[in-house]
Amino acid sequence: MSNWLKKKLQQLSDKLNADEESDLPKQPENNAPVAGRKQEGSQEGRTASLDNVEELKEVTIGAITRAIKMMGYGNSTVSGFVFHSRFADNAIENVAVNALTKDADFIKQIKRTLKSRGIAYKDNFTIDVLNSSGLTDKVTPIIDGVGVEVLIPGESLRKIKARLIATEGITWEKEYLLEPSGKTYFIGRCKDPKIDNGPKIHNDIAFIGMEEKDEEQYKINNYISRAHAQIVFDKDLGAFKIYRSKFLNNPSHKIKIYNAGRNDFSGVSLNQSAVPHVLKDGDSICFNDKIVLEFYITE
Repeated sequence: MSNWLKKKLQQLSDKLNADEESDLPKQPENNAPVAGRKQEGSQEGRTASLDNVEELKEVTIGAITRAIKMMGYGNSTVSGFVFHSRFADNAIENVAVNALTKDADFIKQIKRTLKSRGIAYKDNFTIDVLNSSGLTDKVTPIIDGVGVEVLIPGESLRKIKARLIATEGITWEKEYLLEPSGKTYFIGRCKDPKIDNGPKIHNDIAFIGMEEKDEEQYKINNYISRAHAQIVFDKDLGAFKIYRSKFLNNPSHKIKIYNAGRNDFSGVSLNQSAVPHVLKDGDSICFNDKIVLEFYITE
């Protein structure tokens, strides 16, 4: 193992151990055990302390075993594993998990575990890591913020669905459902607007334009461009991303995302069409400080 990886694993160990110590009562001076405290060597506290890569392997194998048992695969064949992490790709936790997925000995250990329990598996089963995953809390936990999902043939990676509701501005539909496919969802004013010096497009999430219905109530929709933003599902990330539209050439048109539920009141601005924002449950997408779409994850 490289010194760099050893250093990262030690940082992960120190971080988790620090979290554990901060949550536990102090040991009395006579070393008598304290009620509720995890004793050294106890299985209960395995996920709270990772001192080396071998212990991380052991904890991960245990999580995989629990996942298979809990989901009752029976005679099904395991086709792959997905590690879900709520952390960004450069986090300490992800460095350790990514290292495991490339460890030949660890792969062999998984196969031995499956074989010993009479569970069939594909020799070329896949192992993926999804960073900033919205499904971390819905799969079998390994350590805090990291979990594992077991896949079988015919079952693709569990994908989220989402819905959009306009709370400021008026859309043609009361709500819009987003599927985790390769489709790009265009957002703007009018269903099929013609872009100046550009093509005619179709808005999947369409605000009613005065060009379509010349009524005073729809005047607020003038604050959103005919082609303002677009949303796509990132299959590698397992999440929806929002982009500033490539047709939005006027820099004065704003897109800002807030999330009051996560105490994010400063917001994130989308100023470049090539730089997206990963949408989270409860995000408020604000266009030109007037039009608002609420984004929600659905089961």
